[in-house]
Amino acid sequence: MAELLRANILADLAYYRRSRLLLAFMLLFLLLTGLGSLPPLFANSGIQSFNALQDIFSELNGFLLVLCAGLGLFIISSHLRSRSLKMVFTKPCPPALWLLSAFLSAVIVSLLLNLVVLVSTTILSVIWHVPVRQGLIFVSGETFAASIGLIAYLMLLATLVHPAVAAVSALIFNADLFYEFQVWTQASIRSGNSSPWLRALEKLFHGLYILFPMLEPFGKKTAQIHNSLRVMHGEWKFLLYSLIYALTLSAFCYCLALFALQRKKHI
Repeated sequence: MAELLRANILADLAYYRRSRLLLAFMLLFLLLTGLGSLPPLFANSGIQSFNALQDIFSELNGFLLVLCAGLGLFIISSHLRSRSLKMVFTKPCPPALWLLSAFLSAVIVSLLLNLVVLVSTTILSVIWHVPVRQGLIFVSGETFAASIGLIAYLMLLATLVHPAVAAVSALIFNADLFYEFQVWTQASIRSGNSSPWLRALEKLFHGLYILFPMLEPFGKKTAQIHNSLRVMHGEWKFLLYSLIYALTLSAFCYCLALFALQRKKHI
């Protein structure tokens, strides 16, 4: 079983290596780093160098999350669209093992890319004489945890709907959207509009906010770390909490995705 899992992971990694998506990310990474490196070259201010470093780091982490979501989406949708799963499952390769290998391979690529971003930003800090702060490690770890949850969530959506619909659904229907709706209904209720329909909507939006996955479940607690790249001793626990949340979400999405695969009777 371990040998079969390893073979599937290696096959998925080969698929990623030939993917133009990863190539596009690396080119974008080089372009953003190059453009962001220009201002500090003509400035003697340490504050300007730090702000430029922070902007580059934030943008790269944002693109990294988009890429990781694409990894989970494309590894599933490509097999479903090519109708190759029936052949894969009759080798034999159990659906549970195939799905697990697809998830682990995407997580491995995500980890490698996070390390590339972290090391590159650290090198820029040294070159620009900006103190290397622990916040770089914290934010990179938090981004990696968020990418784990995104990979699992997009893999689930890819087993249920067309990849284009899955991508649009992930962009539009998210926890932040329903949180904004909940805040709006709460404000309307506090202003004096206490109709039963509005209260029912508030409970509905609150339930959807809890149900849909969150990129940063402890964003309010860690926002200052993203701004200053400083981490207090008692704040490292939020990185652990974020990882636990991502793993729990991944396990839930994995079980639902496996159920969806088995229902489609690919064997």
